[in-house]
Amino acid sequence: MDPKISVITISYNAEKEIEKTILSVISQTYSNIEYLIIDGASKDDTMVIVNKYKDRISHIVSEPDKGIYDAMNKGIKYATGEWIIMMNAGDIFNNEAVLQNIMNNIPEGKSFLYSDFYIVGADGKNKLCLTSFKEGHLNHQSIIYKRVLHQEHGLYIVTDKLTISDYLFFIRIPFCEVAKVNTPIAIYDTNGVSNQSAWTLPLRLCADVVMHRRSLGNAVYRYCRAKLFAWMGVETKIKIKRMLAK
Repeated sequence: MDPKISVITISYNAEKEIEKTILSVISQTYSNIEYLIIDGASKDDTMVIVNKYKDRISHIVSEPDKGIYDAMNKGIKYATGEWIIMMNAGDIFNNEAVLQNIMNNIPEGKSFLYSDFYIVGADGKNKLCLTSFKEGHLNHQSIIYKRVLHQEHGLYIVTDKLTISDYLFFIRIPFCEVAKVNTPIAIYDTNGVSNQSAWTLPLRLCADVVMHRRSLGNAVYRYCRAKLFAWMGVETKIKIKRMLAK
């Protein structure tokens, strides 16, 4: 039997975004999916939309929480799948067969799989964003990992001041258990629940320095480079990275 995947969606006042996420999840061709929606007691019509699809959703919770990481932890506690992926309100899978393709090609001994991902540009077109575990450029929508990792490394830290709890969890995973897959997993909605603050990159770099993943000088260089690439635009950034990789 195919390993069970728990797909967890976090939502709050997401009536404009939640339906496309639900449709993307229930349209997956992979046969063994457990779908959980953890809502933070939305005050709009989010739950009206969710309940339209309740027969296709394994577990629904709608109650106040302490923020996105508290909600993610709730989803993990309810999950029973061998693998977990967070696909929050507004985010969608890249295509209907993406989970099937990934599960058919899991590298031996790997428990943490990640991929590049797409964002929706201002022109409405999907733009590819490159990821790197080594560089710390990761998005949880483009990561699927074994649930047992939370038993080994703990849940996400819950605090109003921290926007990188997922990253702090990811960097505890031994590199030997990590693999990058070729197919982009998700299309990330920058207006959705998962959108992070402008402090995310500085916090990640500080965490890298504390965890001895990079030197202080390298962290400063990485920050300046990111600001330069942001000024130049995503497409130019991708072209430069591809040139340097040759």
